[in-house]
Amino acid sequence: STRTPRELEANEFLSFPLVTRARPAVSVHAGERGCGRVARRGLGMFGAGLGLSLLSQNMRRADAISGGGKGYSGYTIEGEDFSGKQLVGEEFRGTMAKRVNFRGANLQNAQFQKADLRYVDFTGADLSGAALEQCTLEGAIFKDTILENAYLGEPILKAETIEGADFTDAIIASSFTQRELCKMASGTNSKTGVPTKESLNC
Repeated sequence: STRTPRELEANEFLSFPLVTRARPAVSVHAGERGCGRVARRGLGMFGAGLGLSLLSQNMRRADAISGGGKGYSGYTIEGEDFSGKQLVGEEFRGTMAKRVNFRGANLQNAQFQKADLRYVDFTGADLSGAALEQCTLEGAIFKDTILENAYLGEPILKAETIEGADFTDAIIASSFTQRELCKMASGTNSKTGVPTKESLNC
């Protein structure tokens, strides 16, 4: 019999192959299917977030080591080697810099407020005009370091050595700190020729 155009369209629709997307098998009990899907979605989002976080940390660390962005303030650079580097006016505010090597570095006017400088090696470095207030300086080495016009707080007394350091015109937190530094002082700075005791007005 003759079929109407509407009937032809209906039959063509019914005969068209139905395409479905296969669902991945989820090995959970029937009562846990909903929770399982939510958990898997949550883990996926967590994994993506963790990956982005690690990438962001690596980018920030690379930026800090290269000296870009906002300097080194707030970064963790523990154990890094900055020996002989030109770091004039660089900022290390609140930086975690434990055991960093600054031997022979030019750190004139550098800012180290509230930085963790435990066991840092400043041997032969130029810290003229540098700000070292409220730092953690336990075990730090200031051998033959130039500290002219530097700003120093009581934590300097925790340093391992100040042998040969030049403190000429340094701004020292208190007379107590100055007296205690005099007890630690010895040697003469190899670059300025000034005895450490003399530079501290001992």
